[in-house]
Amino acid sequence: MKPRHSAVSILVLLMVSWAVQATTPLTTLDYRITGRSLAVSPAALSVPKGIAGSVAVTYTGDAAFAQGAFVTATLRGPSFPAREILGAVGQPLLLPPIPLVGDYRLDQVRLVRVEGTNTVTLLEGSPSSVPITVFDEVLVSRVTSRPLTSAEIGERGISIDESNFRAVEFEVGFVLDGRTFPVRFPVVTPSIRQTTEIIPAAELQERIAEAARINEDIAANLVQLPPELRNAGLQIQTQPIGFQPVDGEGSGIELTIPPIPALMVIPGNVGFLNQFFSVQLFTENGAPNGSGLSVVNVQGRLKLPNGPDGIAAATHDAPGDDPLRFARLGANREVQPVQAVVRVGADGKVGTADDIPRLLPGDSGQAEFLVEGLHEGLHVMDIELTASLEGLAAGPVRIVGKAAGSVLVRNPNFSITFS
Repeated sequence: MKPRHSAVSILVLLMVSWAVQATTPLTTLDYRITGRSLAVSPAALSVPKGIAGSVAVTYTGDAAFAQGAFVTATLRGPSFPAREILGAVGQPLLLPPIPLVGDYRLDQVRLVRVEGTNTVTLLEGSPSSVPITVFDEVLVSRVTSRPLTSAEIGERGISIDESNFRAVEFEVGFVLDGRTFPVRFPVVTPSIRQTTEIIPAAELQERIAEAARINEDIAANLVQLPPELRNAGLQIQTQPIGFQPVDGEGSGIELTIPPIPALMVIPGNVGFLNQFFSVQLFTENGAPNGSGLSVVNVQGRLKLPNGPDGIAAATHDAPGDDPLRFARLGANREVQPVQAVVRVGADGKVGTADDIPRLLPGDSGQAEFLVEGLHEGLHVMDIELTASLEGLAAGPVRIVGKAAGSVLVRNPNFSITFS
């Protein structure tokens, strides 16, 4: 019995060895036979409201078979009755712009030919039905604004000159014998709050001296004191203000100085620089994830509001009554009403070489506009958006959008407490 078991074991080992050798082919050949087909892509379509969508319908086969044929399908959805869609062989099947958000279907996609009075189906599409999602907007935007600090004004390279200073009017109240006598006078006020990084010290001192000279002319020619203060015993000057007693000896006239319970003096060297604002635009690609729709070359154009006359300023130097104007940047003092909306690159900063101009579904881009406030109040601004929508079978489509924001310009104020 023992030799018999040994023979069986040898036979099993030979069979296993032969099976291992048989699983290793000497060569392979993949030979496919492809007939006629009508491929439809994408299998599911997403398209923005009001934009003409499209699907690719690709015919594969001999040209003679498709001679005189065309593509047809039925579009169904909540905004209109079922309608037939026709397309040429080898061309994308174009859909009409759909005005209502919702779910639609493109059914019975097929290749047909008219023979006599009959329409003959030659091929069914694969797939023959495509679900369509119509969503609201591609460019979903919001706008924020905030005043810039003096350091940020310098970092952004905003150019500043005498046109950026504000002339104000002070009112000084004199209280004499319980009566208040207001004296109003305009004052030219160059900014003295900015650092030398923005305004060099020598230039700053030169502006202050020029403002002092102008204020002396204003005080001499424009400011009129009330008659009650034109007392020979009360010598008042608006710049500076001083009181001098008058000796009445030899004049034959006895003069008295009225009591002064309180006197408020506001120095004329308080300077105000117009407010500068950073207006930030954030735009998101609102297409659904997986739709394959991306937007590229997104541009935002900021439109500043007009003043009460309704006429936009012709130039930066002549703003008229417009409440806002663009800040001037760099050595060439350029204004930038149009900005690219981009996704921030690896450095985390906008406006650098690694910015990404393409926004995929769910991506958000941003842009910054710099404006100068000229008149107090809440001012609304409009932003017009343009972009190229890519990912549809028919090719890129130009799209537009809108956004709005506001800035609050405040007049500077200060208070003085005295006794």
